[in-house]
Amino acid sequence: MDRAPGNPTESPPSTSIAGTASSAAIDWLSTQFRAPLRRFFEKRKIPRDDIDDLVQDVFLRLSARSGINTLERQEAYLFATAANLLRDRHRYLTSRAALKFEPYDEPAHGGAVDVVTPERDLHAKQAMAQVFEALFELPERTRVIFTLYHLEDIPQQAIARSLSISVRTVEKHMARANAFLVGRMERL
Repeated sequence: MDRAPGNPTESPPSTSIAGTASSAAIDWLSTQFRAPLRRFFEKRKIPRDDIDDLVQDVFLRLSARSGINTLERQEAYLFATAANLLRDRHRYLTSRAALKFEPYDEPAHGGAVDVVTPERDLHAKQAMAQVFEALFELPERTRVIFTLYHLEDIPQQAIARSLSISVRTVEKHMARANAFLVGRMERL
């Protein structure tokens, strides 16, 4: 049965010249799969300028492989090679980015150095005392929920279970406490 050229079901030419794929086999694979490979890379958000290079690299890797025609699923092998090429590219780009990393240095980057002065320390302690004072103005259940969540780091779901209330009720108490404390701190 004759098949039209370019049909993916067409049989590839034989390969294996001195352990590498023949030029005819690579040409056949290129004809059949160049467009699908381009779409493969486009779907993975590869810049258009790099797509042709990556497609070419896939065929370069295939040309170095012996016995490509003996594989039962050449298409799967071709796309596995493309995926491996993307992983290698990602590793390479990640390692290059790590080499370019410059640690943040406050004086070198022109930022102001944050110095803790006795006055700032006193102001912070007074602010915290005012927050705790304001907490005791909240209704007891709201204060308990706020304290469990923010000071004890207990998740809202666990608070709801332990108090036999819904998570939505916990969220309402949290919103009420936050609004009250923010309003209280703005008046100071």
